Amino acid sequence: MRGSAPVRTFIGCAAVLGAALALPLPASAAPVTLCGPTVCYEYDNNPVANAGITLFGAPSLLGFSDTLLFTPTSFSATATNGALVTTTSTFQFTRVYSTNGAEIANITVTEAGDYRILEGGYVGATLRLQSIDKVNNGGGGFPQVAITNPNPNWGTSVATGTFASPGTLQNWTLVGSLDPAATFQDLATEVDLQIQNTLDAFTFTSPSLAFIQKKLTITTTLVTIPVPAAAWLFGSALAGIALLRRKPLAA
Repeated sequence: MRGSAPVRTFIGCAAVLGAALALPLPASAAPVTLCGPTVCYEYDNNPVANAGITLFGAPSLLGFSDTLLFTPTSFSATATNGALVTTTSTFQFTRVYSTNGAEIANITVTEAGDYRILEGGYVGATLRLQSIDKVNNGGGGFPQVAITNPNPNWGTSVATGTFASPGTLQNWTLVGSLDPAATFQDLATEVDLQIQNTLDAFTFTSPSLAFIQKKLTITTTLVTIPVPAAAWLFGSALAGIALLRRKPLAA
């Protein structure tokens, strides 16, 4: 019966390994890159790493452009009978960069949605943008941060109707922007971007209802035109020649 123990050990290890492989694996990061003519956007479609994708949904490029479009279907806040409800979500782009090495000059985010207030209440929306430079290219020596200041916000307490006659849903919009190229001391050739939305719904009495929903997010990014590398080399060569001509010759 020699050799039976190693055989049993091998069979036991195989069984343990098989059981481990049969277990469900945790969700892993899955980076996605969307590239327009001059700008690329990178994000993670795993809600563990990028919680905002749950409410924002996945973005898509708008036609053959650098503009991103979100069309969320369940990003809302509803309050009834004297309650306060707040819904907040942040979508994270890990990288935003130009395809030709240019600086990111402007990031504009436009939000839109609808709302309803019945028998007394308030609804509001807030937009916050943040961008950090991803490359330390010697300008500042540490990461630069750009934040919308003040954060764009919108709100109203004007009733849209009553329970007996609710009327139609009303529209709201918000616009915010950042200019990393102007804000950063470093060159803003590669940045990240956070888009944070907060929706508030509040009702005063009972019965009452306040409802607000976000239905659209449009992100437009512009880039500056970089100085061609050949021009930098040519300028450096001229500067070097001028320096040599000023330098006295050794005796």
